[in-house]
Amino acid sequence: MPGVPNTHHAARIAATQLRIGWRKLRGKSVTHHFAVGLAVVAVTAMTPGITWVVYANAQSVVDGASAIGTLVPAGIGVVTVVMTAYLTVLQIGDIDVRDGYLTTVPARDVVGGLLAAGYVRVAGMFVPPLLVASVGLAGGVGRPLALLSAPIAVLALTTTAYLVGFPIGMVIAYALGQSAFVDRYKGALGAGAFVAYLALLLTDSLWTVAGPVIEAARASPVAWYTDLALITVPGADASALRAGAALDGSMGVAALGVLASVRVSERRWYDDGAHADIRTTDSARGGRLDGVLGRPAAWVARKSWLRARRAPIKLLYVVYPAFVLFGPIQNSIAAGRVTATLPATLTLYAAWATGALFALNPLGDEGAVLPITATSGVTGREVVAGLVAASALVGTPVSIALAVVLGVLSPLSPVAVACLAVGGVVLPALAATVAAGVGASFPKYEATSMTRSREVVVPSLWSFGVYTIVFLLSAGIATGAQSPAVGSVLGGALGVSTAVVHVAGLAVGLAVAGACAVVAGRNAVRAFDGYTADG
Repeated sequence: MPGVPNTHHAARIAATQLRIGWRKLRGKSVTHHFAVGLAVVAVTAMTPGITWVVYANAQSVVDGASAIGTLVPAGIGVVTVVMTAYLTVLQIGDIDVRDGYLTTVPARDVVGGLLAAGYVRVAGMFVPPLLVASVGLAGGVGRPLALLSAPIAVLALTTTAYLVGFPIGMVIAYALGQSAFVDRYKGALGAGAFVAYLALLLTDSLWTVAGPVIEAARASPVAWYTDLALITVPGADASALRAGAALDGSMGVAALGVLASVRVSERRWYDDGAHADIRTTDSARGGRLDGVLGRPAAWVARKSWLRARRAPIKLLYVVYPAFVLFGPIQNSIAAGRVTATLPATLTLYAAWATGALFALNPLGDEGAVLPITATSGVTGREVVAGLVAASALVGTPVSIALAVVLGVLSPLSPVAVACLAVGGVVLPALAATVAAGVGASFPKYEATSMTRSREVVVPSLWSFGVYTIVFLLSAGIATGAQSPAVGSVLGGALGVSTAVVHVAGLAVGLAVAGACAVVAGRNAVRAFDGYTADG
């Protein structure tokens, strides 16, 4: 039948894709293996809990007295569609050596292989726990027959949702590929989308967006999968008509999803995509920075900015620790005002992020041109100065603004606000210097896969961890001392006013951070000046 993949070809392509994915995973770093192992352990640990919840609520679901009966399939369906669409845009919607496949087998067979392999990747982490939870449903109602229909409902729902999400993701990928604007600014747009997602989490607004979608799914035939799961349980409040309609609907929607996936994939692969005009930029051209830093250091700073503009995705790791800010920010939102701890917390984070921007992997960021840079006449001192300037010129205004604006809006005393402002001025440059020294000790030259088609060099986990610990333990003194609680406790213990604690804490914190910066800066200079091509 035209448009339907050849199952033999699709199965072989899917098996090949899964083998390639497994080999890539085995070739990843120990850190990546640890992260994957942690995710597997987390899912495995959650499975008994999910099974217990199903067991405890099984009878009420069977009796039709629990809203969980419609909420669960709606939630599973929506999450599967969204996750599939997202991963299709980034990874599972395309194949390595695509041209080779398309000259060997029809595009529909390639799509069939991608669909099969993608389902394993998307559903492989949460379908097994749901199947295990079917045991809890059967045990909760005391009816082993539930073990027959519940797994069928789980597989039918996830497969149908997956085959809805895949063509949606392909349509999005195709539309994005036809826009020259998106092609030029895709990095910035991706970063903006991630920031928007963080904003939804920080403001507890995620349910505001997802809630109506899930409620609409609950009111749709998606809820009939509960009838399918319970149809073999005697006495259950399940309709055989709705259960049959859910199963028949799954087969119909799945068939349409496959045909739509084939059609959109062919359009995406065979149509010419849009490409933004390449604008040449001379990163070494002169400017006002030359007169302040000197030409070599200014060249290093401009080169760092140019790299970030061309590949902003490599700075994504700077945003990850922002998750620790959820508590303070949400506390302020709940209180309806800026709390006393928020200004110091955000000022410290802004300074930390400033250091991590460009200086945390000074050798690895040079990549293949490192030997050329090292022999170009640029000294280690000039490289470090350029990296610190590149970071500080971007991050310092943000740190100052956060310290002053939030400090004024908070219940902090004027002395504490002034101390935070001083910290916002000084700490970013110190952070960048510490980052350069730590990063020079733990360089990382290997690229990390961010998407299927994009690899970037990011700092090593050792650099990230050591820099974070050193900077927070030193600079944290300067910002932590501005807390009214800390000032009150230390002032009472030492017999001095809280203002003295604020100023003394700032001085001690800056001194410790400054000492760390001196040691780290010298180490970075030596690492660059002593670099040899053989490592």
